[in-house]
Amino acid sequence: MTFAGKTVIVTGARSGIGFATTQRFAADGATVIMADVRDAREEAAQLAEAGNDVRFVRTDVSREAEVQALIDGVVSRNGEVDILVNNAGIVLARTVPDTTLEEWDRLLDVNLKGAFLCCRAVIPLMRQRRRGVIVNVASEQGLVGAATNAAYTATKGGIIQLTKSMAIDHGQDGIRINCVAPGPVKTPLFDTFVEGVEDPQAELRGFLDATILKRLGRPEEIANVIAFLASDESSYMTGSVVVVDGGLTAM
Repeated sequence: MTFAGKTVIVTGARSGIGFATTQRFAADGATVIMADVRDAREEAAQLAEAGNDVRFVRTDVSREAEVQALIDGVVSRNGEVDILVNNAGIVLARTVPDTTLEEWDRLLDVNLKGAFLCCRAVIPLMRQRRRGVIVNVASEQGLVGAATNAAYTATKGGIIQLTKSMAIDHGQDGIRINCVAPGPVKTPLFDTFVEGVEDPQAELRGFLDATILKRLGRPEEIANVIAFLASDESSYMTGSVVVVDGGLTAM
């Protein structure tokens, strides 16, 4: 696969799956804009020094004005957005009675509204050119339930349904929209979730035992699937949810 000449935006790009995805697209020739609320200037500079076309734009995807500024800036500098990867997300280890309204709102703002805002800003541009690809990052927990994780699973289930509905609405516009649903992957986000429960070691063992492969995924394994969904190799795919979970949901 090659992405030479393509402009790609990856949200939540500073670490984990987002950073691995940035690396993958950059290695395959794309111009990549790393969007993250955290400072990723050092990570972008390291990739640029290695000869990649990468830059960082600080963006809180839950804020409409910042999302629009991101897209406007990319279009002004690069002319178009070919691929959008909605990866930004946060976790919260809580049951519903233990979740505050502020925590609930923050989860939905980042995980679900953030993807909505980015898609709403990008789709009209892609529709004008009658081409474009969006890949949303959900979770296997958007397909199955999970203990002490109610708000997070709700947002990821929302991402899956948002993906399907947008694919239906915009397939005739030349826009393909798919979703990847990772299982447990060794990322800072995963570590944050595990460390937030009462017994982190038991929680980790539970994740490992739940998979057929008996291990955590690696960020680059998810990035490979995202790259496939963004490439012409998957040109007959839209509205799909690709589960990459080590076999967790098969059992």
